Amino acid sequence: MAAGIAARSRRAGAPSARERGEWRPLSSARGRILGWSVALLAAGAAVSTIATHALMTSTMNATIASELSHEISEFRALASRNGAVSGDVRDDSSTRPVAPRLTILGLLRSRTRAAVLEPGTVLIGIIDGRIVTTSGNFRAALGPAPAVVRGWSAITRPAGGTVAMAAGPARYQAVPVRLPRSQASGVFVAAVLTGPQQASVDRITRFQVEVGALALLLGSALAWMMAGRVLRPVRDTTELARRITETDLSERIPIRGHDEISALAVTFNKMLDRIESGMSAQRSFLADAGHELRTPITIIQGNLDTLTAASEEDAETLGIVADEIGRMSRLVDDLLLLAASERPDFLHPEPTDLAALTRSLLAKARALDGRPWALAGCADVTAVLDPQRVTQAVMQFAANAVAHTPAGSPVELASAIRGRQVEFTVADRGPGIPAADRARVFDRFARLDPRRTEGTGLGLSIVAAIAAAHGGRVLAEERPGGGAVFRLVLPWERAVPPLARERRR
Repeated sequence: MAAGIAARSRRAGAPSARERGEWRPLSSARGRILGWSVALLAAGAAVSTIATHALMTSTMNATIASELSHEISEFRALASRNGAVSGDVRDDSSTRPVAPRLTILGLLRSRTRAAVLEPGTVLIGIIDGRIVTTSGNFRAALGPAPAVVRGWSAITRPAGGTVAMAAGPARYQAVPVRLPRSQASGVFVAAVLTGPQQASVDRITRFQVEVGALALLLGSALAWMMAGRVLRPVRDTTELARRITETDLSERIPIRGHDEISALAVTFNKMLDRIESGMSAQRSFLADAGHELRTPITIIQGNLDTLTAASEEDAETLGIVADEIGRMSRLVDDLLLLAASERPDFLHPEPTDLAALTRSLLAKARALDGRPWALAGCADVTAVLDPQRVTQAVMQFAANAVAHTPAGSPVELASAIRGRQVEFTVADRGPGIPAADRARVFDRFARLDPRRTEGTGLGLSIVAAIAAAHGGRVLAEERPGGGAVFRLVLPWERAVPPLARERRR
């Protein structure tokens, strides 16, 4: 109850990022879900693209190698049938009695001109360092450089590799050929242009990347929406936790579905039921206890007033009992006031002239003690608040300053408008409040000086309850130059003039 109000008021002294509403765990969780979803989608798209590119490249290389091997095998078979030697022409030990039916040039022309080729495949016949025959699809623009031709003509054993041609890169296989017991020789070259096939692979890869990027965008949007739907009960829980107060615990989170998040909402609602029941029982206990204590206290007080002291010792005893009964009566009144602060009718807000209220507060403070009281500032506006409760709170600040500062020490009282808030301040020049104790001065029954026994220890917690009922807070700070500053900070709601209210209607 009041302890919760006091705790909330204490935290308001140094609002954290969470209390200012800057801490957004739901957005963070939603962002993490989106981040992981995007990362997984991106990783999947990247792995798929890389694997597809590698597979297509491997297939392309295998196809090219198969095409080159086929053309070389066909040429070797043709050379063998015509009594020529193809392959390693350094071996001159062949003595087979085979009569060549074709010349080297005839062999090369026979194969290059009769072959049915795949697109991009060309066949070349070379004798004495120059091209003597080519396949029908060969064009000069496709031809290799002269240096490449000279290199091919010099080979004496099968060779292969990659070469730059006028039309682009190509892979080739070359095999030398000669006639037995003859100096005549040539070279048969099969080449496949890899540029078009590589361009096709790159085009498909680029298309896959574009499709993957589009899928990533759509997947991210869906992940964002789905994360929002999944986290909606958590968001409702957070919003409800911000809306509920110690005086209104009636709201509950709507239950949707039967998953883990819905179970969280059910658990939170049950927790609110228990809290509401406990706080209701606490308020009832305080109100009932206060009313029940008032009757015996009144009876005791009445009987004390009729007693006559027979001796000086009896008079002293009666004085002590009267003081304690008076303190108990004030304690009961304070407890009843704290219990009443939970009711909706605790406040009676009305348009209030802050300048007149501040001057009235200063006059009442001067009646507490004859020390110098100064008006440090005065807000000259109208605000909607409960002037009686505000007076009660500020007078408690003033009484606290009188009780904890030396006699004759000056005290300053002020009111001001800061942004959308109204501030009432009481600043003294006493010993101040240690930083470690500022967090608990608004607790019930809190005493910074255990040697002090006067008072009930509920004064500042009542101020905190008044501030919380207005939707504001209380602060305890250090005064520059020494001393303490107590602030009552309330939201500033402008009063609407009667004429304006009539116009709205």
